[in-house]
Amino acid sequence: MERRPVRIFRSDSGVAAVEFALVLPILCLVVLGVINGWSFVSSSLSMRAGVKTAANLVMQGEANDAATQAVALSSWENRPDDAQVTLGRKYMCGSTVADPSVLCDGLKAPSVFVEIQATATWSPPFGFDVFSFSRELRHQQVIRVR
Repeated sequence: MERRPVRIFRSDSGVAAVEFALVLPILCLVVLGVINGWSFVSSSLSMRAGVKTAANLVMQGEANDAATQAVALSSWENRPDDAQVTLGRKYMCGSTVADPSVLCDGLKAPSVFVEIQATATWSPPFGFDVFSFSRELRHQQVIRVR
């Protein structure tokens, strides 16, 4: 008969707790990273939706840039405090910038391009003092009106 070794100094009762204590900080960092990533993507998509709303308004014939800018800002959900939307009109004759009151060659009116640009600074919901995760969000859309 074989003798079994005596297990006096060996106990497996706390192994799972120690392993969990080693893995828990890593799991917490992963969860916080996923939440921060989701917040960034959500903010970016919300900003793009506001710019798209303004672009649709311009394509429907809205000529008041201040009203279009207000619509873009109001449709931007959960926008940061420093959110800005700017609109600019550019008149082109072919590939050259033209004066809107002057006709192009062939007595054609110049093409009108409206540039809508949105900017903001995204801050993560869970920040770490050591790392600065704030990022600038920027989206630009150019629409040819005429």
